[in-house]
Amino acid sequence: MSETTDNGAVTPPRTLVWDWPLRLWHWAFALCVGGSLGTGLADDIALMDWHLRLGYAALALLLFRLGWGIWGGRYARFATFRTSPARFLAHFRGERTAPRTAPGAALAALLVIAVAVQAATGLYTTDDIFTEGPLVRHASGDTVALMSFIHRRAFLVVLALVGVHLLAQVVYAVLRDPTPLGMFTGRKPVRLPAAANLWIRALLTAAAAAAAVWWALLG
Repeated sequence: MSETTDNGAVTPPRTLVWDWPLRLWHWAFALCVGGSLGTGLADDIALMDWHLRLGYAALALLLFRLGWGIWGGRYARFATFRTSPARFLAHFRGERTAPRTAPGAALAALLVIAVAVQAATGLYTTDDIFTEGPLVRHASGDTVALMSFIHRRAFLVVLALVGVHLLAQVVYAVLRDPTPLGMFTGRKPVRLPAAANLWIRALLTAAAAAAAVWWALLG
C-alpha cells in the first residue's frame, strides 16, 4: 500500500525486492568475511584452522552468489545491476537519468571481486611453518610466493571496501533513507513486481556450491 508523506507526496508501496535466499547469503557472507579478517589479523596460530574454514565457506558462498546471479530471484540476477563508470559518475553529478543504485552495485561488485581474490590466493598461501593452503602442494614455489604476497596485502582492499560500505549505511541512516533496512526486511519503496522466495532452487544451488568446494579442495 502506498504511503503519504507530511508534504502530501505519495511514496511507492514497500515491495519485496530482496528475497530470503539473497538476504541469508548477504549475512552469511558478512560473517565469513568478518571472521576471516578477524582470525587472519589476530596473529594467533590457534585460529588458523578457523581462518581456513571461513575461507572455504566464503568460496562456497561466492559460488552460490554466482549461480544465484544467473538463475536466482528476479532482482538478485546480474542483469538487474546496471552499472558502469559512466553511470557511477552520472549519479554523483546529480543527473536525473542516472540509476540511483549505480554506486551500491559498483561497490558490491568490487567487494565480491576483492573477496574472491583474497580467498583464491589463500588456497596457495603458506607461512612456511605451521599453515598452508590446500593447493600449495600443487603449485610451483614461484606461484606460491606470488599468491602469498597478494594474499597478505589484498586484505587491505577488502577492509577499505567494507569500511566504505559501512560508512554508506551510516550516511543512509542519517538521511533517514530506508535502503539499509532492505537486507533486513527485503522491502524497498518501489513500484515493481514483488520477488519470489525460490527456496528449492536456492537449496539446490547452495548444495551444488558446497559440493564443488568440497570436491575441489577437501575431497
